[in-house]
Amino acid sequence: MPPPWALGVCAGLAAAGVGHVIYVPDNPLSHLLNVLTRGYPRICQTLATREEEAVGIAAGLYLGGVRAAVLMQSSGLGNCTNAIASLLVPYRIPVVFVMSMRGDPGEWNSAQVPLGRAVRPILDALGVPHVSLDRAAEAESIVSAACATAFDVRFPAACLLARRLTVPV
Repeated sequence: MPPPWALGVCAGLAAAGVGHVIYVPDNPLSHLLNVLTRGYPRICQTLATREEEAVGIAAGLYLGGVRAAVLMQSSGLGNCTNAIASLLVPYRIPVVFVMSMRGDPGEWNSAQVPLGRAVRPILDALGVPHVSLDRAAEAESIVSAACATAFDVRFPAACLLARRLTVPV
């Protein structure tokens, strides 16, 4: 049985008309991919080798008329900041990022903490609206709202999945 937060995130993406997800493999996000495969076969999935590649694919899909979301670990924001800043932001290309957070309290890998702390300030500096998701019951509405923000105003937006949500202790 998939975790309730994954069901809600996928329902929110589908309700917003997302037609394609591009992802960089991550253990918590594998729950989303399983839910999408089983429950939302019309939402295509593409594996990317790096986060900036995922951003480029998502931008191309949007220019071709498809709403896209990028699923990645928060540490991948360091890899794709330039692609967001030099492609998505200036050309107002709406991509929804769903990021599983690393570096939150309880993080076992100390190397994840510095970038985990920097995610929100980086998004703020780029002007990318973001929302934290830490309760499964709110997943669908929060993801739908983030998608609406992105697609209505033609600008990227991010949903940050709290570690305590995706990796309960």
